[in-house]
Amino acid sequence: MALLRPLCIPGLITSIRAEPVRRQSWIINTHLPALNCSAEASLPAKQRMSTVKDQQVIWSKILDTYQKAQDSGSASKYKTSTQILTDQHSHIKFVLRVSDSLRDKPKPPKSSEEQKAWRDPFAPYDEALWVDHLSPTHTLLLNKFNVVAYHVLVVTKEFKHQTDVLDLQDLEATWQVVQAIPQGALAYFNCGPESGASQPHKHIQVVPLPLADDPAVIPSPLSQMIDRAWQDSQLHAGAIASVHDLPYQNYFSKLSSRTQPNQLISIYKSLLQKCSTGGQPPGSYNLLLTREHMVLVPRRKEYIGSVAINALGFAGTILVNSKAGLEYIQDQGPIKILEAAGWPWQKSA
Repeated sequence: MALLRPLCIPGLITSIRAEPVRRQSWIINTHLPALNCSAEASLPAKQRMSTVKDQQVIWSKILDTYQKAQDSGSASKYKTSTQILTDQHSHIKFVLRVSDSLRDKPKPPKSSEEQKAWRDPFAPYDEALWVDHLSPTHTLLLNKFNVVAYHVLVVTKEFKHQTDVLDLQDLEATWQVVQAIPQGALAYFNCGPESGASQPHKHIQVVPLPLADDPAVIPSPLSQMIDRAWQDSQLHAGAIASVHDLPYQNYFSKLSSRTQPNQLISIYKSLLQKCSTGGQPPGSYNLLLTREHMVLVPRRKEYIGSVAINALGFAGTILVNSKAGLEYIQDQGPIKILEAAGWPWQKSA
């Protein structure tokens, strides 16, 4: 999407209740030291004011740059209509972003010749898409081809591979943007060949919430499942858990507005460790980050039938570009598609 392929965007996952604690519908996996919820309060008042001001500046720059880029044609918004599809198996509401110009068949993957002819769109980047420098290591750009307004990219200034693990600087820069968007935001990272990544230069994408205008679809239905499981479990902040009501492997941790970047990187490493094999992290995975939670989903396949899935699919939103893709989603149901895109739970002996 963006300088990349257009994004897959649905609502997330609602109407599934976490099972009572006694039934263990979710399973606690591991624990981290409790998050320091007083960290922000311990900052000097002047520093706290500066942080708030910086967030306001970032959001103001996003708004201004986006409007100018749309007016000049430097960035363009895909014309789509929104359809709410209730999954027939789980009764979860998904958001389908359906292109106004549906093709009969999906666009085929890029050929090896096209991949060899790749040019890095982030080095150098289009000045008209530049929003701000977030740090000495990261810059903030608009997504050139966006499905939702104000879709931005947190990009490393020097080339790093999209398959590299995230580091403290990645999460620190991303957390700035997530905190800066007033109505809330979803950041996501597509890592590996089966994750839905479309650019090899390391970047994390951020879109404003909610993902649907329909009031019947909450900003993040998956968050609702996580919240219910969390409340039932009475876990401390920073613990790692899984929602086993979902038919694919998933690992998450709850966050708060006071979560610090050094805590984010610790949680991220613990999430990776939970789905590692032989000490090696999964070859492909999706990471989702909001102010409230961090979720990691190991990936098995990018294309399920004629439908390509990236991280946004696991947030409850899918971009539909073809009639065949729309019919496939309606027939199979989103959860079945996500189940095939992720890895099944290991059956206990």
